[in-house]
Amino acid sequence: MQCASLCGLFSFYIHYLGCINNIIIAGHIPIIDLESFPNIFNGFNISINQNPWEYFFEQPFGYKLKDVKKYGKNIQYFNTVNGYTFEIHTIYNNTFFLNLYHKLAKQYLPIKQEIIKESKTIMNKLFKGSTNILGILTRGTDYVAGRPRGHPIPPTIEMVSNDIKEMDKRYNYDFFFVSTKDDIIREKLINEFGYKLKYLKSKTSLEYNYEKKEFLFKNKKLYKNIEFNKIYVISIYILSKCIDIISARTGGAVILFIISEGFRNQKVYYLGTY
Repeated sequence: MQCASLCGLFSFYIHYLGCINNIIIAGHIPIIDLESFPNIFNGFNISINQNPWEYFFEQPFGYKLKDVKKYGKNIQYFNTVNGYTFEIHTIYNNTFFLNLYHKLAKQYLPIKQEIIKESKTIMNKLFKGSTNILGILTRGTDYVAGRPRGHPIPPTIEMVSNDIKEMDKRYNYDFFFVSTKDDIIREKLINEFGYKLKYLKSKTSLEYNYEKKEFLFKNKKLYKNIEFNKIYVISIYILSKCIDIISARTGGAVILFIISEGFRNQKVYYLGTY
């Protein structure tokens, strides 16, 4: 299974998950191929011989792409299409589709066990064993600068801060955990909430140019950057284990809700689209 090249990690995941059910029904075993076409993970150069997907996620039934290519018979290639029968950014309160894609993701596209183990170790260090954690997922950077047509409008930092305070008054969280690729948003939240706010940060500083208004996939600092995306996967996993969640509507949010076992309380921002 291949996908359009101009995607980030969880955009790929959404595309693959959306068409996987039809492929299974047709009697095929889906194997994810993020290697043989230009994309952000190979720097738009297909000369590398390593499937970036397998750094982060398991293949169905323990297969590896290289072994399938070498030993497989009756191999067919599918370019993924939107297999969803609903608008994907309405999934957050849709119990039927959440359950359906939760099962599909768990069985066919699970996060690698090594990453889950590392995530749990990080959680213990950050939260000191507490499970009373409010998760926050928000987006800025290219969404705020470029206002991409048809994409969900993210909340302002003021909206997010106010909702964190309001929910904290009700539930007195031990910690907050935030995931964002936007350095400005992260720093403002750190200044606002201090030691109580926990986060993971890549060694890579995006140094996003707001005047150019380019999508993040055009940022060459992300080309072949496995460490940056690994931290993103770990952050989404940690958010999925928080007791409550505040979230913008993003690709990461879709996967966050799909892989979670549900939240006690959730605040998802429906602010329209650009």
